[in-house]
Amino acid sequence: MPNLKVLIGNFGFSHKDIKTIDGFSSLEKVTGEINVGNSTLNKDKLEQILAFKRVKSVKSLFINSVNVISNPFYLKSLKGFDSLEIVEDILSIRRFAGERLNGFKALKKIGKVFYLRECPNLLTLEGLENLREIGAQWETSFLITDNNSLHDISVLAGAKVNANVYAQFAIVFNPKLEICHIPMVCDFIAQNKFESFNIHTNAPGCQSKDEVKTACLTSSDDYADLPAISIFPNPVTDVVRMVSSAPLRSVTLYDISG
Repeated sequence: MPNLKVLIGNFGFSHKDIKTIDGFSSLEKVTGEINVGNSTLNKDKLEQILAFKRVKSVKSLFINSVNVISNPFYLKSLKGFDSLEIVEDILSIRRFAGERLNGFKALKKIGKVFYLRECPNLLTLEGLENLREIGAQWETSFLITDNNSLHDISVLAGAKVNANVYAQFAIVFNPKLEICHIPMVCDFIAQNKFESFNIHTNAPGCQSKDEVKTACLTSSDDYADLPAISIFPNPVTDVVRMVSSAPLRSVTLYDISG
């Protein structure tokens, strides 16, 4: 369907023998949901999704894998979503096998729900640098849980999670995640007067609500008037990336010897 620009309805995919999803070279919008799953009985071979390279808007996007030990999820790249700017309702990623979320570099807004669960190889949230807003006035849900290798969420520093009476917010069971007091999290905590959030069972530094609340207070006083700057990865051996919510005129870096 090379000329299709708008898909009205949902697109679901689950098949054990297909390695690549392709064929919608002109598609720009999906009014329903895209659901990429896997077979419960057979080992899937899906390696890449190329069909949605020009899609800018989708109602909901689900990248899901059935939790079956004998059926690993082979999908390790999300680069087929390079143009996606808006997910109107839900972005749910579960048991994705890659180390980064590089396919979402254009993503700016998630309308209601962001779930990131059980991604065993995921190291950072690199790929979400341009995400600026999560949630709506009356419905917000944010969940990062059970990601055994995740150690850095700093690229979300410039994003905002909308706090409201119905908001659900949790960063839990990520055993290598030490730093949670990024501006996005601290701002949500400051705005959320109902304490409707959970932070626990992560690495030291991000093990409890109180620990993160204290870190937010002690780390922000000296820099309240400065734009947030995220530097990753840390430590670095070759290429370092910097993300700022405001333009940078100059950057000076020092090593341990000054």
